[in-house]
Amino acid sequence: MLTQVAQARALLDFGAIYFADTLNTDTSSSGTQYFYNANLMFNLDQSARWYIGWSAFGISQSNTASSVTTSYSSLDMGPVLRWNIDKAGIYSVSAAYGYLARGAYSSGATDETWEGGSLFGQFAILAPIRDEKLNIGVSLNYYSANYTKKVVNKVESSNSAQKSWVFPMVTLTWRQ
Repeated sequence: MLTQVAQARALLDFGAIYFADTLNTDTSSSGTQYFYNANLMFNLDQSARWYIGWSAFGISQSNTASSVTTSYSSLDMGPVLRWNIDKAGIYSVSAAYGYLARGAYSSGATDETWEGGSLFGQFAILAPIRDEKLNIGVSLNYYSANYTKKVVNKVESSNSAQKSWVFPMVTLTWRQ
């Protein structure tokens, strides 16, 4: 006999970081980089410690030195799994697999489109803002992409480009 029906609760998770720098010397250089993620998840258990859902995350980096701009960006999407270490969700660990990773690379003269897969991991510490439904905090993140295919001027070929980055981020979470 079924005595209790499980109720799915939603969790929305957003994060972002932005860096910019300029070095003024004889050969001035500047750079910007940012990362963002957005997750929509639903709980897997009654205690709302485990969540599963869909993640979209992206990275963009641009560097200019000696009047030459090199840029890299990627938009990745795939499944995400989150574990709230404590019941209140103050401490959490999330992992996403971006099996739809699409990148763009430009070295000044050539534009390339890259395809492959990526991983995104996050350890977050969040403080409740009100009623434990809205939390804000910081996270330590790991991003790694491996691109196996590239397209240059409509010609497809194999690729072995990789990108890894460890970085902090501001994170905002809303739980139903």
